[in-house]
Amino acid sequence: MTTDRFPDIARAGTAVIGTRYVGGPDRQQAVVDAEVHALDGTSPPRGLSAVSWFASTDGETVLSLAQWESAVAHDAFLRGGGYAAPLAGPPRYRLYRSMAEEAETRVPGCLITAAFDVDGPERQRSFTDAVIAAQPKEGGHPGAISAHFLRSADGSRVLLYTEWASVEAHQEAAESGDHDKGHEIFSSTPGVRPTGGGRYRLHRSLSLP
Repeated sequence: MTTDRFPDIARAGTAVIGTRYVGGPDRQQAVVDAEVHALDGTSPPRGLSAVSWFASTDGETVLSLAQWESAVAHDAFLRGGGYAAPLAGPPRYRLYRSMAEEAETRVPGCLITAAFDVDGPERQRSFTDAVIAAQPKEGGHPGAISAHFLRSADGSRVLLYTEWASVEAHQEAAESGDHDKGHEIFSSTPGVRPTGGGRYRLHRSLSLP
């Protein structure tokens, strides 16, 4: 079933997240529509619970999020010879920690990501904990809805996945210096290398039985 609802990043045990350069808004639309049609028209792989597609606000890339029940289910899909861009990866991630108000009910209007290469599992943990500790306990930007910290299963990457009320709210926070402390940690932590990120709007989601 297709929906325009933001995915619940904590829904599945394993997340396969990737970005692809497509080269323009028309191509974003075409790539996503073709992949939705291909998945929606066949029996889904066993253990796949949802797939979501996001279009970057600059019109250049598509981010896909495939949520699997477990790494075992994803391994079985790969062993069976399955390969589709939004499903296979690599890498695959597990949610490490999340920050959100318990009573939060707003619908996100924007996804912001920041990705990092790191030197092993210990650096994954210490870097992520440092970023979380730097977040304001209260009084953060009113447009921030939630922040989720994912670590790749192979110990090589960290992904910050943050939900915002709107693109404008995130831009306002960036311009006011709300992110400066986090950026200092990003750039000054040994064994951590920023590899990019993006600003996205949800394009389509497919929830599977």
